Amino acid sequence: MRVMTVLGPVSPDALGVTLTHEHIIIDLRHSAYAFDAILDDVDLAIDELRAYKDAGGGTMVEVTGEDLGRNVRAQRRIAEETGVHLVAATGCYTEPYYLDYVMQLTINKLADRMVEEITKGIDGTGIRAGIIGEIGTRRDFVKPSEERVFRAAARAHRRTGVAITTHTFQEQLIFDQIGIFEDEGVDLRRVVIGHLGDQRNLERLRTIAAKGVTLGIDHIGWEIPQMDSARAKLIATLVREGYARQLLLSMDICWKSRLHWYGGAGYDYLLRTFVPLLTKEGVPETAIRTMLVENPQKLLAYDV
Repeated sequence: MRVMTVLGPVSPDALGVTLTHEHIIIDLRHSAYAFDAILDDVDLAIDELRAYKDAGGGTMVEVTGEDLGRNVRAQRRIAEETGVHLVAATGCYTEPYYLDYVMQLTINKLADRMVEEITKGIDGTGIRAGIIGEIGTRRDFVKPSEERVFRAAARAHRRTGVAITTHTFQEQLIFDQIGIFEDEGVDLRRVVIGHLGDQRNLERLRTIAAKGVTLGIDHIGWEIPQMDSARAKLIATLVREGYARQLLLSMDICWKSRLHWYGGAGYDYLLRTFVPLLTKEGVPETAIRTMLVENPQKLLAYDV
């Protein structure tokens, strides 16, 4: 079992501390905050990831797909110059961002594209994806095109063993996502439901966890939907209840304003500031290691 990075396969033991839902190069052109939500400065990205490395970080999962401006050549250079392992992604985000082919191909053909990027490489580079996602739904209902992408991702997962990570909006449509995966025979232990922990509803999180999926608490450092002090209390409660092995922590940085250069906290915030909040809430070091080291190792490792 190995983890596929942009520089090739590595042992899971080599990952170290891992943020499992991040963006380094991204173009969220359809966002209301479009200028803020375009990260395209590779040299700046190198500086920002060096700060993460200096704080003790080892790996990032770069969940930017093709329709969000994915640039695996830039990812490779960033990994080479920082020493941070980067895991590239395959898949399609949400309907406003879909490229034309998503509407033109069958579910199985969409799955074929994902499988090719996992097994052969992306854009003729030989750089292989190591995760499927982030694939997403928005709000109110799952659009037919989004259901097709989810089913394609499920079939690509079944053919490769690679994990899937999802995007949700305000914790909506989570059980719709899980239902599609169940219908397609996905191993739910290999699924991360993203953008959780932004609301107070602990019972919902317990119900999600009961399905066997992993909970991505990945908006750490973004305090518009939830204060980090509240997130720390929420995580501490889940850890005390025995859910540590189903939790992943990350920041989902995709805006300039969250980088050090623009006055933000940077990718190292989780390690330098948030982990001490967890400690203050009584989360033991062993559980912190489980969430930041051991769980990512299990998620990302597969038979390459």
